[in-house]
Amino acid sequence: MVHKIKYFEADKLKSGIFLQDVVNEFLAEKDEKIIAVHPVMEKTLLVHYVE
Repeated sequence: MVHKIKYFEADKLKSGIFLQDVVNEFLAEKDEKIIAVHPVMEKTLLVHYVE
């Protein structure tokens, strides 16, 4: 198992796409491999997961 971190930043998304939707899709895809989700700043999240 390798611990990985995925970085999500709202400012880098196309107009009309919401950060929460992108993160929820990623979480559903990884399912039980998610370790933690951390808000870093107002519009940024880090997701820790294993592969």
